[in-house]
Parts: sequence; C-alpha cells; structure tokens
Amino acid sequence: MKSPDVEILNAVFTPMHVDGAINYDRIPDLFEHSIRTGAKGVFLNGTTGECMSLSVVERNTLVEKWVAYRAKINRPDFKIFVHVGTCNLFEAIEMAGHAQDLGVDGIAMVSTFYFRPNTLAELIAQCEYVATAVPDTPFYYYNIPSLTGVDFPMISFLESAAKRIPNFAGLKNSHSDLADYQRCIDFAKENYALYWGTDQTFMALYAAGNRHYVGSTYNYMSQVYQKMLEAHLKGNMKSVTSTQAEAESFYNIILQDDGISAGKEVMNLLGIACGPVRRPLKPFTKAESAALLRKLKETTFFNYAVGKENLEADAHS
Repeated sequence: MKSPDVEILNAVFTPMHVDGAINYDRIPDLFEHSIRTGAKGVFLNGTTGECMSLSVVERNTLVEKWVAYRAKINRPDFKIFVHVGTCNLFEAIEMAGHAQDLGVDGIAMVSTFYFRPNTLAELIAQCEYVATAVPDTPFYYYNIPSLTGVDFPMISFLESAAKRIPNFAGLKNSHSDLADYQRCIDFAKENYALYWGTDQTFMALYAAGNRHYVGSTYNYMSQVYQKMLEAHLKGNMKSVTSTQAEAESFYNIILQDDGISAGKEVMNLLGIACGPVRRPLKPFTKAESAALLRKLKETTFFNYAVGKENLEADAHS
C-alpha cells in the first residue's frame, strides 16, 4: 500500500504439494510476490496459513524459511509476524520462543478453543503466560470469535492487557463489533497497533481511524484497496462506493465457505503456485477451478489482480 500511514500485512498461504506436504521451495516466490503487492510485511501461520492443520515442526520451519529469505535479500524493513496460537500453551511458548530467537517483528496468538477461557481474566492470564516467555518481542492477541468461540469486549481486553503484559503491542481483530473496535481505536491512539482482519470493511475502518490491516485478499487484490484509498483521500466518494461494489462481487465469489480454499486457488490461477489446501478443508477440483476462473472473468477482478500478468502470459503462450 503506497499510503505512508497505512500498514498492511499479507496473511500468507502455506504452499503445499498435491499430497499436502509443505512446499518450502515456494517461499522465495511468495516473499517476492508479497513485496509486489505493496504489503509492508506478512502474517505467518495464521488462519489463512492453515495453522491448525500444521505441526509445530512445520510451523517453525516455515518461519525459519521466511526469515532466512528476508536476510538473503536484505529486507529487514519487511515485517514478519508469527501466529503461535494452539490449544497447547506449552507448544505456543515453544513456537513463540523459536520465533523470538529468529528475530521476528511480532508474535500473535488466538485463545485456546478447547478448554476455552470462561472469563476475560482467564484469557488475559493465558496471553500473559505466553507473552512473558518472549519479553523481547511485541505480543498481539488475535481475536477471531467465529473460530475460537471466545468472545469478550476487546476494549476491556486492551485496558487489562496494557496493565498486565509488558510487551503487549496490540490486536489482530477479526470480528464484526465495530462499536467495540472504535472504542479500541480511541484507547490505542499511538500506543498500540490494531490490525483489522476483516478485509471487506477496509475502507470503513480507515474512515474510523484504523491504519493497520492483516488479511488474505491483500495477497491478490491489493490494488482494489489502493484505488479506494486514493479516491477517499481525494474526496471522491463516488469512486470509493463504486470500487467497493466491485470488491463485493469478488468477495461473493472467493470468500464463500472457508475462503481459504478459493483464495489459494486464485493464487494458483494467477501463477503464484500455492498448491491445494489440507484436509479437513476441501481442495478444489479441476472443474471447480475452471468455474472459479469463469466467475471471476465475469467481474472486473483481473483489472486489479496482482499476478494477472502470469495469467495473461499463459493465455498467449
């Protein structure tokens, strides 16, 4: 994103072979692609990365590969955030310590979702338990109630975490409670970074004062958000509205069901090979991939898609 006050982290997909094994050789290409999208960093091993379908060893190895390539191309400015959430807090601490040793820029975690915290105090306690094990790295709570079933007001979480966790740095929030989030923005000011995780409301949250984002669609349609932002800054609300309508047509195709299977297939169609999803998510069949491509071609998606030049090259080869 070209706007200097907006920070987008691409929630990256985990590249896989047809058999579901991780294709670590694809990471350099995914890294370079993330740079081309205009992102200022990546969010590894999150929902988009199929975190709960990966082993601790796999998650740690992915971080190693991304950090190693960042060093190889000398891009210390390109941020790497790592999600370490799991239902086993010992494993979360293991992954967090590994990430800190590698020098990542941020560590995030979801709540446990088996043996869930019953109170806000219990949630704060488990975050504190993991965060204090990595005191030298900024810690973020990843709030995604639709998947964890853990749902507390984030303004209350912020107020408490700010007092209890010395390295607490902010939130990744994937929730629909905009009133609560507005209170979080007002509380955070310049002291905490709040990463909004629902791409569909990017522009609405920008207007509300949000400047940090993490999401999957920035991997392939970041130019849509750039166009909306530029129009907003010029006061051209008609363009913002029409571009948002275009984006909605893309969301309606890609973000159905889990949103990850189709998102990965979009990347594959654009020539940024990510392979299939792992079970229990459902991999796309050839027929489903062809149908996805046909539906996207019926919209203006390819006017914006990052990587479309690969598709165009294939069409003329």
